[in-house]
Amino acid sequence: ICILPLSVMAQDSVAYSRDFEFREGFFLTLEQFKNNDPILKSAVVSNYPQTQADFISQVINSKYITYKDKDGNEQKVETMSLWGYCQNRTICINFNREFNRVNVIGTLFLFTATVNTPIGYRDPMSINYGINYVDELRQFVLDTHTNKIEDFNAKNMEMLLQEYDPVLYTEFMALKRKKKNDSIFIYLRKYNEKHPLYLSAN
Repeated sequence: ICILPLSVMAQDSVAYSRDFEFREGFFLTLEQFKNNDPILKSAVVSNYPQTQADFISQVINSKYITYKDKDGNEQKVETMSLWGYCQNRTICINFNREFNRVNVIGTLFLFTATVNTPIGYRDPMSINYGINYVDELRQFVLDTHTNKIEDFNAKNMEMLLQEYDPVLYTEFMALKRKKKNDSIFIYLRKYNEKHPLYLSAN
């Protein structure tokens, strides 16, 4: 009785590899991404020609996306409510109201995004008092178990390994602080190799 569901699961899903063929379109949720079931380009209602190579890029710049659901009814969603999209085999996810290219796809994603960061300190008694901000390029990790995004640093890598892989966590904690900071990408890759992301094969 237990073997049948496992075999069905194996037929319906495959571990992610670079050869995996993502369907082009827009993902409303992480689950849609895992099911490889986006809103297809052919379902999108737009004045821009669907045959154009940059069709998805053009649509993503609109405030709303209108599309026909599987029953043929028109639906309208805010672009910034999308989880992400796929174009030319590239996955981009919505973070901080921008769509950012995913550099590493796995159970733990890795991507780079620009964030507006406060810098410096100014005397509050000064007439020119205020907080200065600067655009900073930073790396982030997405946990596909929870759909949570955190800064990609040693502290958060430690927490993820502690939660999901005690063996790798023990290895990681045995490293000195500087070595930890230098090894976070290595342990992200080790984790993804041990715990591959399974996607719908349909």
